[in-house]
Amino acid sequence: MSWRTVIVTQRAKLDLKTGYLVIRTEEAVKKIYLDELSVLIIEDPAVSITGCLIAALTAV
Repeated sequence: MSWRTVIVTQRAKLDLKTGYLVIRTEEAVKKIYLDELSVLIIEDPAVSITGCLIAALTAV
């Protein structure tokens, strides 16, 4: 069931770990379960994304 919209507005590293989207910034680390994620918006070009996360986000 997907219902979350996540907006990344600052420099961060996005990773996949055991079914969770992990967002690492200078201030904090946040985890969001992928099945809850509906929309991911990246506003900052300084965001790095792992290939595993891209594959998990595009999987049907």
